[in-house]
Order: sequence, then structure tokens, then C-alpha cells
Amino acid sequence: MALNTLEFKGKKRTTPVFSELSRLTVAEFFAGIGLVRLALERQGWRVVFANEIDPRKFGMYRENFGEEHFHLGDIHDLSADDVPSCALFTASFPCNDLSVAGGRSGLNGKQSGAFWGLVRILDDLKERRPPLVLLENVPGFLTSHGGQDLQGALLVLNKLGYVCDIFMLDASAFAPQSRV
Repeated sequence: MALNTLEFKGKKRTTPVFSELSRLTVAEFFAGIGLVRLALERQGWRVVFANEIDPRKFGMYRENFGEEHFHLGDIHDLSADDVPSCALFTASFPCNDLSVAGGRSGLNGKQSGAFWGLVRILDDLKERRPPLVLLENVPGFLTSHGGQDLQGALLVLNKLGYVCDIFMLDASAFAPQSRV
């Protein structure tokens, strides 16, 4: 893969140069029924990989998008070799352990701990890591374990070379629900 050196405020950073073929390509993890895919495709993105563990959600996903590029199963069972090179990873990882409605066991919980499977794949991809990663979750992620879960997630992404930014968006401005 070719590399491009960018300079910003006197600091140089080397990033992968993606071919035209890989521009606007996305791998979606914890794909659910495909709502993130639906939004991204409307903006010109093309899904080249999708993963979900729940067969019922996969059934709805398949009805809307087919099953090409879909891998049904636990993220912990995927390897980096299963995932094609792409420009963006999306991850709407389970919120159960981060939300007020859940047990608040955080990123070490059974469901929300799936985040670490994503991190392992990113780490294993090495030079094939996508330049962009989008995490989506509930506001409880900000406060889980006094903010330590979010801090840990950001630090591990920083160690992988990602610069992180956080924002909260109330979905009720776009959909008939709110997770705030």
C-alpha cells in the first residue's frame, strides 16, 4: 500500500493512500438491521463487509440489502483476514452494559465488551487499518465507570494511530426516538 505524508501544525503523519476503488467503502460491525448502512449509502458510501451476531437482525438486514458481504456470527470469531480493506469502519456496538437500562458493567460487560473484538481486528489489520472509525453508542458510554470506559476506549484508539473526537447527537431530530 502506498503511503502519503501529511503535515499539520509542524507535525508529520503518514497515512495510507487509498485507490479510487477503496474510497467511500465501509465495513460495518454490529450491523443490526442496516440503519447505518442505509444512511451511509444515501451519501455515496458502499458497504463491502457487514457483521452481526443476531440471526433475527440478520434476517431483516438480508430482506433489505441481501447477504453479499455479510458475516453472521460473533466478532470475536472474525480475523483481520475476513475483513477487506476499506476507508471506514462503523461500529454500533452493544449498549446493554453502558446504558441506564443495563447492568452498567461497562466495556468489560458481556455485550458491550464486544468493542474489544473490534479493537483486536483493527490492531491485527496493521497497515490495512481504515483511516476512519465511527463508533456509535448511548450517552451512558460517556459516564460509564466515571468516564473510565470512554477514556480507555479513546486511549486504545489513540495507540492504534487514531485521533478521536466525541459529539453527542439526539436522534429525535432525525427519527422518532431519542437515546439521550
